[in-house]
Amino acid sequence: MEYPIIGKSKATDDLRKQVAKIAKTQKDVLIIGETGTGKGAVAKNIHAEQFKENGRNEHPFVSVNCTVIDDRELEAVLFGFEKGVPGMPPTTKRGIFELGNDGTVLIEEVEEASFRNQIKILTFLEERKVKRLGGTNGRPVNVRVIMTMRQHPDDLLAANKLYDGFHKKISGMERISIPPLRERKEDIPLLVKHFVSEISKDLGIKDLALDINAVDVLVRHPWKENIRELKAVIDKSVLFSTDGKFALPPELADEKTEVVKMINNVLSGQSFVLDNSLDAIEKGIIERALAKFGFNQSRAAHFLGMTEQTLRYKLKRLGIASARSR
Repeated sequence: MEYPIIGKSKATDDLRKQVAKIAKTQKDVLIIGETGTGKGAVAKNIHAEQFKENGRNEHPFVSVNCTVIDDRELEAVLFGFEKGVPGMPPTTKRGIFELGNDGTVLIEEVEEASFRNQIKILTFLEERKVKRLGGTNGRPVNVRVIMTMRQHPDDLLAANKLYDGFHKKISGMERISIPPLRERKEDIPLLVKHFVSEISKDLGIKDLALDINAVDVLVRHPWKENIRELKAVIDKSVLFSTDGKFALPPELADEKTEVVKMINNVLSGQSFVLDNSLDAIEKGIIERALAKFGFNQSRAAHFLGMTEQTLRYKLKRLGIASARSR
């Protein structure tokens, strides 16, 4: 599948079933989920599933993200404009509702649209006609509309982010809720494996060997930006990995990782370099102590039970940046 839904959690399994069920219909869809949960990928998955037997090239998928476009331009992007409209290029241009005819239109983070544009979208959903800016006639179109939101519509209505009539309309749409990554941690190892393989293939290198301790660190990470943040870390990790082994970026390879690795190596009888592991542990502890006291070396040294001279020596030996260089 071009846009696979990766994971083995019940939530992810339920999501796959929902997508398969909705793809068999032509109903409009609302997808709710935090930033980075993969709402756009789910929308593409629905489109791909719907038209997999009909030749997708004949059924367009077009999208607009309301967080990255000026709201004043949104109406023109959605509906297009006729030649001669003030403030627009001297040409005629179709909007995405026309461009998506016989296919799918995705409107991402629709809560960022103004009430005026929400009303325009509401009118389209009810009439299924496109009237370009500067135009006089409405053109009927056949599209499935998929919209995404970062919060539940009721919460957005309470926060005055949704027009009441628009809220009522979308409340009757097919709905998919994507849980954040922190609530489905069992999906993370499979996501890591998928992204490592995908990125390695793009770079033309062999798949990297995954270390169970590194994956454990990724599973324990909070991932505030969900799958998007995880993929960004995997991108960085693959680029900096050497010797065919997957390596965490420095900001994640902390002393906790080294402790776990040391214990596992001892229990399994594997050899390891004690000095390197101890250095990583000591570095992490010192960095946290410095951060705790605003990089005041005197207070950090007292807290750690050492002299300032000893602390300065360790900073130099372990390659820890001083307060001045920060």
